[in-house]
Amino acid sequence: MFNFINVYIKTLGCNINNLESEKNFFYLKYFKIVLQKNFYNSNLLLINTCVIRNNPQRKIFKELNKWQFLKKYKKIIIFLTGCFSEFNNLKQSKILKIDILFNSSCSIYLNKMILFYIKNKKKIYFIKKKINFFYKNKINNYLLIMKGCNHNCSYCIIPQIKGKEYYFDYNFLLNNIINNIKKPYYEITLLGQNVNSYYSKFINFDSLIFNISKIKNIKRINFLSSNIKDFTKNFYFLFKNIKKISNHIHLPIQSGSNFVLKKMNRKYSIEEYFFFIKKLKRIKSVTISTDIIISFPSENFFEFDKSLKIIKKILFVDIYYFLYSKKKNTISYNFKNNNKYNNFKLKLFQKSIKNNNLIFLNKKERVLVLGYIKKNIFIGKMDCFKLVFFEYFKYEIIGNFILVKIISIKNNFFLGIYDN
Repeated sequence: MFNFINVYIKTLGCNINNLESEKNFFYLKYFKIVLQKNFYNSNLLLINTCVIRNNPQRKIFKELNKWQFLKKYKKIIIFLTGCFSEFNNLKQSKILKIDILFNSSCSIYLNKMILFYIKNKKKIYFIKKKINFFYKNKINNYLLIMKGCNHNCSYCIIPQIKGKEYYFDYNFLLNNIINNIKKPYYEITLLGQNVNSYYSKFINFDSLIFNISKIKNIKRINFLSSNIKDFTKNFYFLFKNIKKISNHIHLPIQSGSNFVLKKMNRKYSIEEYFFFIKKLKRIKSVTISTDIIISFPSENFFEFDKSLKIIKKILFVDIYYFLYSKKKNTISYNFKNNNKYNNFKLKLFQKSIKNNNLIFLNKKERVLVLGYIKKNIFIGKMDCFKLVFFEYFKYEIIGNFILVKIISIKNNFFLGIYDN
């Protein structure tokens, strides 16, 4: 059908989906492939989907409409994977006119699915429950340590899509890390829907971090996303004594109101959240990012105002905010929801968000040097995942941690000076 394959991959959703897209690209390397930036130049189109919120779900249909229009004039194969493939039934998926539908556990069979489709020209719908593991060998590594969630928040569809928490075997994880790390410089990001609840064969999340920190080649350990209720007392000790642990934590708060948090079934209070952050800041300088849901059912303006106050009280480096998305098979689906003031609340929230990046101005920050974009202009990443551009002349610094003084703040990145 094709002499060589031009591939276009569209990824929606979280870092776990980004990791799975890399996995799909890795398995496609069996063929002669070229990764394209535009879908109209490609003959294999893959969309990695997310259904946690309504906005990414709308994007799925918009993207597929474009691709199906292109299919009238060009021979292409349309793939769909991700949360949508696991959450929606096959009848709904067939309406979308997708050629190959598979979930994340079937990526290993991607090559066989393409060959079968080309030979037989029959649509493939392949859903498998067994989880496959993948690890990528590069400077920034994303390591999936668990899937699913046991918390059952009233608004969340993840327990229905991913099921109960499943933890990858500790020895299996450690062997994969050791076998794949060959360069003398690395950072690792531990991923999971509820990453700090990890527990496998008497090894909990704290023990996992401690043992990973012993690996010499790993110089920074990140993790996301975590729940305040799953941190143990031992974590404070680790955070204080292991310098490899990132000085940034992503800690979803979801709402500034205890009443709304109870409705969400979040199982912690605002006071507990404050206490945890204060304890971390006593140990060392730390930055926090968070998630907030706007206009949750039963959230009146009094409750909403508490969320506005909390973002002023805590200097979050990043706030990922979303309008509440009503999802079937969730507890909150049956809650009464007043949508009248959704857009007003959203605009009010956007105006209340301050540029907290100013706290980094004229300060020296630890940066992992990722590479260079042109002669003497290097790019690095801070603990809080912010990108920094700076000028230097030695290429040996790539892959190492250096101190960079932040001199200018742009919308999506910083400018800095290398500091000896």
